Amino acid sequence: MTDIGKIIELIGRGTENFISVYYRALDSHRENIPILFEPNAPIVYNGNPLVGGEAYAELYSRMPPTAHDVTGYDCHPLAVAGANGQLAITLTTSGKVRIGSDRGKGLCGFAETFILRPQPDGKFRVGSCGYRLVYRSEDDLEP
Repeated sequence: MTDIGKIIELIGRGTENFISVYYRALDSHRENIPILFEPNAPIVYNGNPLVGGEAYAELYSRMPPTAHDVTGYDCHPLAVAGANGQLAITLTTSGKVRIGSDRGKGLCGFAETFILRPQPDGKFRVGSCGYRLVYRSEDDLEP
């Protein structure tokens, strides 16, 4: 396997772990949201701009319960300035999200794109992200 092949394999495994931790935080451990983000990370949630994980956690604290089901993702290495030669990761996820606790209600699609940036402690944090609900006529969005 070539060096780039090894890098892509490692990134794939790392992003699978990130996806699990991140969506678990959104759905059931919202107090952990801020630690996943860089302090001043730009975030766009359904067209609404926010800055940092604290703001994102505050937004989610006002929302009804959610349950994300990631059905697909794609990730790639990304060279970024200021990363001391380390690669960032671009990650796109998609799936279904249930908003609210009523079974059979509040289900719609979602798509989210991240830039995961390497940190001095060796971990990756969200450097920026954009989240979009995907409404379709067949989705049941009644609360």
